[in-house]
Amino acid sequence: MAMSWAPNGNIYLSPHHDDIAFSLGARIAAEPGGRLVNLFTRSGYVAGAPLALPPDVATIERVTTLRVAEDMAFAERFRLERIDLGLEDAPVHGRSPWDLDGLADDIVQVRAPLAELLRETEGARVFCPAAIGGHVNHLAVRAVVIELLPELERRAEVLFYEDLPYASSSRARRHWLPDFRAALGVRRLWRRTSAAGPEKLAAVNLYPSQHANTVISLRQFSPRTLWPIGPHEAVWRAFTTS
Repeated sequence: MAMSWAPNGNIYLSPHHDDIAFSLGARIAAEPGGRLVNLFTRSGYVAGAPLALPPDVATIERVTTLRVAEDMAFAERFRLERIDLGLEDAPVHGRSPWDLDGLADDIVQVRAPLAELLRETEGARVFCPAAIGGHVNHLAVRAVVIELLPELERRAEVLFYEDLPYASSSRARRHWLPDFRAALGVRRLWRRTSAAGPEKLAAVNLYPSQHANTVISLRQFSPRTLWPIGPHEAVWRAFTTS
């Protein structure tokens, strides 16, 4: 499937409708444009909703429609081209997002459509979740991109972004950063950070269904690290070792 990329050639892989705004909103604001690829877009989750039971069909349709509208506002503000793959997130199947028993099924869901989307990526920069935090849908996207990496990195630059708000937890980082490194195998990793400010906060608040109240601080939307000081975002580049 040939695709017409936005001028800057950035391809943002977003497991859900809010992940790019939460994880890379400052980068997007500084460099508008690119293609926003949302993957697990059928959802019944809003802030505060219980996850013990699968949502009914009416709830899924209502919530999905709401979340698409939020995402369209984000894309319009930052001149992003959107595509939704329409895959079903974990709660739609009555699974917790942290239940890794469903990981193999989610990889099967995402493998073929994502491989097709990434076939035409000459000269692009592809932003993939690092899956810090262990959300099963994020892990599925990362797994497929790593499968494709030997071919993909010959024609594109692949960057793995730190998933927020999950990467704002020191505990999550201690467990999932080693998991991320292990998933990439024998590769050197390089981390680049960029500052986040009011534009990032505005991007986060374009998804009000995912917050109990208006977000007034970037504390939960910045990686928990000793350096750099202050709100920021981070991406990783992997290099094959010689």
